[in-house]
Amino acid sequence: MTSRLDARLESADGLVATLKLDVANLPEIEKALASPARLPPIPALLAEPYHTSQLAERRLHNRLSIIIMAIIFDAFLLVQFKTAPEIAGLSAILRLLVLSPLAFAFIILDNRDRLGKFYGDYITALAVAPTLISDVLIVLTNASNSQSLSDIRATPLILMATGLVMRLTPREVVTNAVISVASFTPSVLFAACIPRAQDGALILSEIGVGAAAVMLTIQLESRDRRVFLLQISGAISRAALALRNRFLLAETQTDGLTGVANRRCFDESFASTWREACVTGGALGLIIIDIDNFKAFNDYYGHQGGDDCLRLVAGRASQEVRRGDLFARYGGEEFAVILPGTPLAAAVAGAERIRAGILALSLPHLGVGEGAIVTISLGVAVMSPTSGDDPRQLIEAADANLYAAKRGGRNQVGAGPVMTAMPPPIPLAMPPCPSPAGALDLTPGRA
Repeated sequence: MTSRLDARLESADGLVATLKLDVANLPEIEKALASPARLPPIPALLAEPYHTSQLAERRLHNRLSIIIMAIIFDAFLLVQFKTAPEIAGLSAILRLLVLSPLAFAFIILDNRDRLGKFYGDYITALAVAPTLISDVLIVLTNASNSQSLSDIRATPLILMATGLVMRLTPREVVTNAVISVASFTPSVLFAACIPRAQDGALILSEIGVGAAAVMLTIQLESRDRRVFLLQISGAISRAALALRNRFLLAETQTDGLTGVANRRCFDESFASTWREACVTGGALGLIIIDIDNFKAFNDYYGHQGGDDCLRLVAGRASQEVRRGDLFARYGGEEFAVILPGTPLAAAVAGAERIRAGILALSLPHLGVGEGAIVTISLGVAVMSPTSGDDPRQLIEAADANLYAAKRGGRNQVGAGPVMTAMPPPIPLAMPPCPSPAGALDLTPGRA
């Protein structure tokens, strides 16, 4: 039961995604649910998906129902050999050579998806056929055969079975009931074997069963429509909530000024990629970036100019970062890049690409002097950590290489050798971190 409910919820979620439904569609759905009509209207956008889903369920149910009812209907032939032998031969022909082949042909064609738009007509014909066969046999039964009355009184059960057991639409059930009553009534009136005093009771029984089948089918259709609309409404609400949560997560992990990942995102991603590298034994690279002479830039252009510089540098630098690496604002005018599974040569090449990208901006830096432009210095470190290593060592190594680049004249990349053996670790409480699956996709990158 639970798996079936889960499947329906997944189907509703998929339909909402396919049709690109959102909260703007909720008022129309809520209006349909609040409708006083016996059958809630299905919004035009959902009409085809609803009928498609209902047809899929009906087809599976009806195949089994038709097999069972055909077997039971044919089994009545054994009774007729005793109660009405004068019609048993014709009954065998109509049951075994007409109705049963039609029923099994329907199952084969439906299983091969060959019925298409004729499905409703075929299933309605199969529902009506048993009553029509019984009506023909009633008329041909001998007037003196009182034993056949038990079979005739059971004829309304055929309408009950086809109307209540088979999954028909309200229109198909109404058609079945009208034709069955219209056929059964004259067969009763003209049957010589039926006492006239019983005509009314038999006809009213057929009418009552038909009315009950129609009313129950309408109730079931109303329930199905409401369940479908509620499932779609719930799916839209879940999608809206998930989108809102993604926005909230992005806000908590995005730097408000530059639009790149913030320090919190960096810390979480660094902790998780560090743990992964310890397990896999792969290399973990880190680049720390600092804008050269940024204080002089701020003093000359003001804080607004400094903010503009940070945005431009962050935007261009993030474009030079590979997809799958994390570019983040580390603090102030510093940025950092986490490079999972990256050897030292590739990390240095990535740092040089970022440095060249900032040079290509040619941002004037008159705080330094006439004709000067904004440049950056970068420190690169790579490590293949083990469970006993301290993650701060990699950060400190990249930071030390950054300041070596500063001392070497700025606008350059400082890099040391790959670190494999580390000093004894200093106890460090890393914050608990979720999986970085979402964090690594927060910034655009170049493949």
